[in-house]
Amino acid sequence: MQQKRIQNRIAESRWTQAYVVSAAALVWVIAGIYNPSVIVPGICLLLSTYLMMELNNANALIRIYSRMVSCSFIVFATMAVFMFPSIQSAIIMLGFVGFYTFAFRCYQNTHAPGWTFYAFFCIGMASIVWVQTLFFLPVLWVIMRTNILSMSPRNFVASLLGIILPYWFYAGYLVVKGDITILINHFAKIAVFGEPFNLKFLNFSQVLTLSFVLVCAVIGIVHFMNQKRNDNIRTRLFYQIFVTIDLLAIVFFFLQPQHYEALLSVMIVTTAPLIAHFFALTRTRITNCMFIILSYSAIIITLFNLWNLLHNYL
Repeated sequence: MQQKRIQNRIAESRWTQAYVVSAAALVWVIAGIYNPSVIVPGICLLLSTYLMMELNNANALIRIYSRMVSCSFIVFATMAVFMFPSIQSAIIMLGFVGFYTFAFRCYQNTHAPGWTFYAFFCIGMASIVWVQTLFFLPVLWVIMRTNILSMSPRNFVASLLGIILPYWFYAGYLVVKGDITILINHFAKIAVFGEPFNLKFLNFSQVLTLSFVLVCAVIGIVHFMNQKRNDNIRTRLFYQIFVTIDLLAIVFFFLQPQHYEALLSVMIVTTAPLIAHFFALTRTRITNCMFIILSYSAIIITLFNLWNLLHNYL
C-alpha cells in the first residue's frame, strides 16, 4: 500500500475546500474593505466556483474523491489580487466555466440543443466584455465534434443562437440608450492587433502570477500526457479540451500580450483541472515536495499581490 503523504491527505480531505474557501474569502473581504468595486467580481467568482464544483462532480474529472479542481481554481483566482476589481475578468472566468459545465453535459448527444445553447450563451456573454473571445469559437466548434462528440446541424444552430442572444439584449439596451455605434466599435476591436511578445508593460506582480500559472499548466499537461492511460476515454477527451484551450490561450497571450487579464482568466479556468489532476493522483516524494513548494508559493504570491493592491489605498 502506497504511503499517504501531505499532498494526498490534503487532496483527499473533505475539509480542504472549506479551508481554501475561508482563506480566499478573507483575502476578498480585506480587499473589499478598501475597494468596494471588488464585490460584483467576487459574486461572479462564487458562481464560477459553484459551477467548477458541478463540473467536477458531474463528470468525475478526478477518479478519486477530491475537491482539488475547485480548490485549485479558487487559489488561482484569489492569487490574481490585481484583477479583483475587474468585472471583465470575472465574467470571462464565469463564461468559460459555464461553457465547460454545460457543454460536457452534451457528451455523445447530438440531440442536446438546450445544453449546447446554454454553453455557447456563456461564450457569448464573455464576448460582450471581451470581443476577442470569438477567436476561440472555431476551436470550440471543432471540440464539440471531436471531443464532446455532440456536433450536429441542430446543435450547431443552437450554438449560433447562444452566441447571438447576449448581443440581442445588448443591442436592445444600446438602442434604448440611443448609441448603437458602441456595438459597431465593439466588433471593430476584434481587428485591432498589438505588438507580439511585448511584455514590457507588465508589472512584477503580473509576471509573477502568470509565471506561476504557466508552471502549473506545464506540470499539469505533462502529467496528464504521461498518465492519461489510467483514465477512462470520456475523462481523457475532456482533459484534452483543457489542454487544447490552455495551449491556445498561452499562444494567444504571447502573440497579443495586451489582453493579459482576459487570457490569464482563461488560463486559470483551464489550468485548475490539470494541476488538480496532478495533485490528487500522484504519490511520490518528488511530487509531494512540488505540492508543498507550489502551495507556499501560492500563499506568498497572494500576500504579495494583496499588499501591492492595498498599498495603493493606504
